[in-house]
Amino acid sequence: MRSTVIQLKKFRKKGNRLDPRFYLGEKTVKTIINGNYDSFIKLGDLLDYFADGSRLTSCEAGIPMLRLSNLDACDIHFSGLKYASIDKAAKWTAVKPQDVLFTQAAEPFRAAVMPERFDVITVSSEITVMRPKSAVVPEYLAAILSAPTMGKILKDLAYRRSATALRRLRLKDIAGIPIPLPGRELQNKIKTAYDNAARLSQESETELSQIVQAVHAEIDRKTQMQVTMRQFKIRKTELSGRWDVAFCANEVLRKQLLESGSVTPLLQVAKPVPSTLKGIGEDEQVCAVKAEHINENTMMVESVETCRLSDLSPRMRQPLNPGDVLICTTGSGEQVAYLDEKTAAEDCRILGSATFTALRFTETPRYFTIAMTHPIVRAQLNSLATGAVQRFVSKKDLDSLLVPKLSVIWREDFDSRVARAFERRREALTAKAHVLEFAEQFFSKELGGRS
Repeated sequence: MRSTVIQLKKFRKKGNRLDPRFYLGEKTVKTIINGNYDSFIKLGDLLDYFADGSRLTSCEAGIPMLRLSNLDACDIHFSGLKYASIDKAAKWTAVKPQDVLFTQAAEPFRAAVMPERFDVITVSSEITVMRPKSAVVPEYLAAILSAPTMGKILKDLAYRRSATALRRLRLKDIAGIPIPLPGRELQNKIKTAYDNAARLSQESETELSQIVQAVHAEIDRKTQMQVTMRQFKIRKTELSGRWDVAFCANEVLRKQLLESGSVTPLLQVAKPVPSTLKGIGEDEQVCAVKAEHINENTMMVESVETCRLSDLSPRMRQPLNPGDVLICTTGSGEQVAYLDEKTAAEDCRILGSATFTALRFTETPRYFTIAMTHPIVRAQLNSLATGAVQRFVSKKDLDSLLVPKLSVIWREDFDSRVARAFERRREALTAKAHVLEFAEQFFSKELGGRS
């Protein structure tokens, strides 16, 4: 059990924190800064520029904007970028190459280096932009800020404005974070490993993006459907129990898709996975898959959370197996992900969040993973969703979902191509894990060696 002493007068000052965990983290930081830790320097002293992103309105065209979903530990995803509307009076944060982007509002906290790809780009308000001084290699700083031990310190310093809000870090707390500053040789070693991981990551995402475009193009050629319908007619006799416009539009779309002959009912190629905890003990270690573990750009579960079953929320009750496909059926998310064989250790059971519905396909599950991201499927899911507060699609409603089905030759060809792309993505994730492990070992050694 950790403990610290707080003087009463500290609480009487305006703007001071009241959460005990913060003072535990503050004690850790002060111990490092004021103790026998000669190589540690406050983060604020290592930066030439330091600012939060701005609150900007998203639009279809404008300045590209990076958001939390685009930023992973030592990795930036540029697929599906949103744009920000900028007028002359608006203040926005410009990002330059070699800037370190840090998520000051999200957990786990993470950082990555901006590559030389964009002349003009900005970030959302949840991201802090750091411009290191010449003595600090940006890739090294990003790796240290993403290390697990550093994450524990940051978690203590973070706060929540409400029970449902994201954890946040204040700028003054970020500026006081202790960072070990080694010689240039070690920093460059981490930079070399970082650059290799970033290259593999970009190549794997590009390959997957090209396959997705090819699959969608072939589906478009087969269906030849116009998904967006502003006007349509439907007979009263064709209505069932629902009268809402979205559902009726889906019925019209279903009719058109069936006439094209290039779709099949979901239940003919897959079955939803039932929710059951049979055979799993309360103290058994399991691998939990949540929304934040899914990379929308690569359609993979790229990480899991290992914990005891008793520590999980009651919503984590969906048993999963490698080969299952997850689709988001709760809220406004559009995640689709495939569970490959390397998602978790072989002897660890996998449980998924109720945010997703797990589908077990009889064949070519990787092809169907991509097919489930096609606008035809997205339009049906949006039309089938119900709920006034939070929209969701029930398993019963999924019975009427139609999925694009190409010929066996096409499906098997795409499935094998996606399998190779997923393997390359795993190579990139392994390289990134090596960077984080390198940074973690150094950071832990610096902390432990002087305690």
